[in-house]
Amino acid sequence: MRPEAGPGPLSVAIVEDEREVREGLRYLLGRDGRIRIAASFEKAEGLLAWIEANPEPDIVLMDIHLPGMSGIEATAALRERRPSVIVLILTIFEEEDRILAAIRAGAKGYILKNTKPEALLEQILSARDSGSPISPTVARRLLEEIQRGARSGSAADYELTPREREVLRDVVDGLTYRELAERHHIAGATAKKHILHIYQKLNVSSRAEIVRKAIEEGLV
Repeated sequence: MRPEAGPGPLSVAIVEDEREVREGLRYLLGRDGRIRIAASFEKAEGLLAWIEANPEPDIVLMDIHLPGMSGIEATAALRERRPSVIVLILTIFEEEDRILAAIRAGAKGYILKNTKPEALLEQILSARDSGSPISPTVARRLLEEIQRGARSGSAADYELTPREREVLRDVVDGLTYRELAERHHIAGATAKKHILHIYQKLNVSSRAEIVRKAIEEGLV
């Protein structure tokens, strides 16, 4: 178990088999004082061995296609051993089956490698507070997949206010706190408050769960 989260930097471990990408991530993220790179690995097996003898990182950035154990398999194994660790899938793949498999394995977010550096940083930093960043294009693909299998019938009533329904639609579209605040001309703290209320009313704990529940139950 890692100690109580404090005001210090976010501890991040990286699992990426391509050396240039791995080192690029270390450099990019390490430049921001709000993030501390705890370790990086070419294989998932290396992370799983390391985490047994070291303090848990707050977040693991996990590639999907890795030599040996896949990122999805590693996510499931890590979530079983260290459920408090947040796993964010970082990949070039947008296929619906991989997205859903990663979420089912316990990933709390799904970010594409071509995400702009400033957006990537914001999504990673938001994960500790907001749950689950999902790149907008991934959110749309997840939306399409769930819509194909969505249940028929009327939408459930969770007593969402009109503004909460607007915010919910934006969350499904993959908007960040900052983008939500700008779109609705509200403070960032107010945007976070709306999302917290939505989490509570829908009884979910991650953005991925919000997306699935919203579409399956016709909330957007």
